Amino acid sequence: MANGRERGSDRQLAESQLSELHNMRVLLQEARGLTRDLAYHRRARLEDRLGVVLEEVDRQIEELRADRG
Repeated sequence: MANGRERGSDRQLAESQLSELHNMRVLLQEARGLTRDLAYHRRARLEDRLGVVLEEVDRQIEELRADRG
């Protein structure tokens, strides 16, 4: 059974991971915006891949939130 200090440490780690995932999501959205200057075929491939990665980041965020609750 985890004591208060261990639970606090786990919560702090989860908060840190959640913060990093939010930061990653912001950067990925910015990258998606920058793709507009690429040639169409490159832009389409990159936007598709960014979409997949953003979905994964969103899934991980939701997972961490569910673990906290």
